[in-house]
Amino acid sequence: MKIKYLYTLSALVAALCCGLISCGSGNTTKRYDEGSTVMYADEGCKSFMEQEIDVFEYQYPKAYVLSKYMSENDAINGLLADSCNVIVISRKLNQTQLDYLKKERGKIARQQEIAVDAVALIINKENPVNTLSVQEIKEIFNGKINRWTQLAWADTTAIKIVFDHEGSANVNFIRDKFLPGDTPFPKNTYAQKSNADVIKVVEQDKYAIGFVSVSWLGEHLERISTQKVDSTRIKNLENEDEVTAVDFTDRVRVLKVRKDDSPVGYAPYQAYIYTGEYPLVRTLWMATTAGSKSVGQSFFSFVTGFIGQKILVQTGVLPYHYHARVVELD
Repeated sequence: MKIKYLYTLSALVAALCCGLISCGSGNTTKRYDEGSTVMYADEGCKSFMEQEIDVFEYQYPKAYVLSKYMSENDAINGLLADSCNVIVISRKLNQTQLDYLKKERGKIARQQEIAVDAVALIINKENPVNTLSVQEIKEIFNGKINRWTQLAWADTTAIKIVFDHEGSANVNFIRDKFLPGDTPFPKNTYAQKSNADVIKVVEQDKYAIGFVSVSWLGEHLERISTQKVDSTRIKNLENEDEVTAVDFTDRVRVLKVRKDDSPVGYAPYQAYIYTGEYPLVRTLWMATTAGSKSVGQSFFSFVTGFIGQKILVQTGVLPYHYHARVVELD
């Protein structure tokens, strides 16, 4: 069964979009149409933020977003050090960080939710396991479960846990949810350099379980990453009632996850992220210290506006400012 999603736009986002795309105003060039801004983002966000940048720069030919992808912790440190003025991370800047920016840098940070993402669990196509409970995932990380035979597979080989890299949004999410205090990750945990590398490892190793951002699993990721930005694509993005379905790559298998009080597991499709039935979700935030009428503020408004949110629909994450109506088709 294919699951599709029909999205409608809130009045707030329509207002943001109207202000950004000029709503029929004159052709006067303003400062926020020209120049550049520097964005740091968690590497897990790269698959969709590059799409945002491509469309933004097409609409504003004299505006440039210089992007760099790294761990979430490094992105935050970059903003605090004034090395960038836009970041995309999976947590809200805390009050200590906001106070530091104001006192030490003389800058006011603006931040807003842009999407609801999911941490997806992936396994090799030869692995017969279909579903894990939240409790079982917890026991994998506290060492109580360390062999596949404990998870409905006769093979007694040890489980290999694979992440992108230390300090990433995926690592921070799992640490916060399953590893209290300073509890270390188990010894059978391995770090890679990126979400793409995690997928490659799991694709080749039937004993590995990988943790990646769901936006890296779209079957059409390669196609949209090379898709030309032109007037036709912009027109499609402006179509508010377009139905979009995002299916997963067939290179690996995506595990279903069930809440401990539920007999049913769910894969991290947008529909189940929206309903909360898929339990491993987190909010993605965009923060900026860019001044008013700057490219940084313009890009911030673009991503939180109609077209910016519509781009996210096509990448597997759930746009924060859309309302979804789930339609199931045979």
